[in-house]
Amino acid sequence: MKLGIKEGSASSASTGAGSIRTLIASRLGRGGGASFLINSVGMGLAMLLQIALARLLGVQDYGIYAFVTTVVTFMVFPAKLGFDTATVKLVSAYRVKGDWPLIKGLLRRSNQIGFTLSVLAALIGIAVVALMDWGRGGTGGSEAHAKTIAYIAGFAAIPLLTLATLRQSALQAMKDALFAQMPEKIIRPVLTIGFVAALGAAGVKLGAAMALLCFAIATAVTYVIGAIVLKKRIGPQTAAVKPNYETRGWLRLSSSLMINAGMYLILGQLNVLMMGFMRGETESGLFSAAVRLAVLVSFMLTAVNMTASPLVSEKYAKGDMAGLQRVCLRTGRIGFAFAAVVFAYFVVLGHWTLGLFGPEFTKAYPSLLILAFGQLFSAYCGQNGTVATMTGRQNALTKVLIAAAVVNAALNALLIPAMGMLGGALASTLSIIVWNSAAVLLVRRKPGVQTLAWAPSLSFARKRGNYS
Repeated sequence: MKLGIKEGSASSASTGAGSIRTLIASRLGRGGGASFLINSVGMGLAMLLQIALARLLGVQDYGIYAFVTTVVTFMVFPAKLGFDTATVKLVSAYRVKGDWPLIKGLLRRSNQIGFTLSVLAALIGIAVVALMDWGRGGTGGSEAHAKTIAYIAGFAAIPLLTLATLRQSALQAMKDALFAQMPEKIIRPVLTIGFVAALGAAGVKLGAAMALLCFAIATAVTYVIGAIVLKKRIGPQTAAVKPNYETRGWLRLSSSLMINAGMYLILGQLNVLMMGFMRGETESGLFSAAVRLAVLVSFMLTAVNMTASPLVSEKYAKGDMAGLQRVCLRTGRIGFAFAAVVFAYFVVLGHWTLGLFGPEFTKAYPSLLILAFGQLFSAYCGQNGTVATMTGRQNALTKVLIAAAVVNAALNALLIPAMGMLGGALASTLSIIVWNSAAVLLVRRKPGVQTLAWAPSLSFARKRGNYS
């Protein structure tokens, strides 16, 4: 009797698996295809922007530009207060229930909080650099004054960058991968390159300050475009709806997620920041080029993740663990296969690619290989962080990320002064290995999802019909 039940269940599961596989393939085909296209073009444009700036500005001014944008990135993340990730998680779940009042309330409240905090962060940053410039008086010279203007231009973009990220998350949760990414990944770099090139053609002396002013203007334009798209996308569902608010609950969740976001930021960008403080902005600029290139290794996983994040939340909300496993398996294997190809490219042609930025940048080639290996390992481990966040395991993930961030900071402080760029690359890669390994074990234990691209235990389980 028990055997008959198992056989019937297996048959039902097999039939259901086929329809679920078709649904997931269709959803990932549409959303993942759009994500891949936008991320591919966007990544290419971002690289073109960095190469053009490095060529036009020179090593020193490019180093200032790269360092300021890194500082701005660190200042944006507390202003978001974790609402970017919370929006993807909550809006996806609310859509399943058709709860548009809560969606409207969440989007409104997150923008109110984000705008307030980002303006405060921008004003504090501008005040600090202005006071430092005033304190130097005339001793700093025009070079120091130009650097101050560069920081002010970067800080001025913080509110718009914060709101743009929240808008992007809302569209991502609505499964609109195309318009979620296009303004920031396509339009903004095109405008920035266009503005800088136009100024150069007009005979304006280019420097880090001028490049950051162009970046700030491009950010303003793309924010307006993105806001219009979001209004058209959700307007019909929310126009006549009175918003509901669960601000305390949202803040508890977003604050926890903000910690995770901060840890991700530390793991990904702290080495560039500490390189600038310890070894100077010029070496930080060289290292930044290697970091930006290394990210290309795992960018496919990031692209597909734009579609997979709301799917993970949706499958978990419905209790569809088999569907959740298939989403992770498909996206993980696609991401790792692409990562392996890009890693091989950098092994063979990484030195030449760095040379596109300028001859001085080839010094970062050994660091590029180490960083690229770290990204390859991350791609192999799959979407462990996304699964943990979208299935309520964010608190456990926070502990993992905090431990890894502490290791990262300690290794950076120890290795950068002695080894420079090579030390920063080693610190980053070792930290990636630590936290990804721990996160894989975390989500394997609960909710019981295997995120590795390939694993013997998963292959065995598939033969038994659990995940196929």
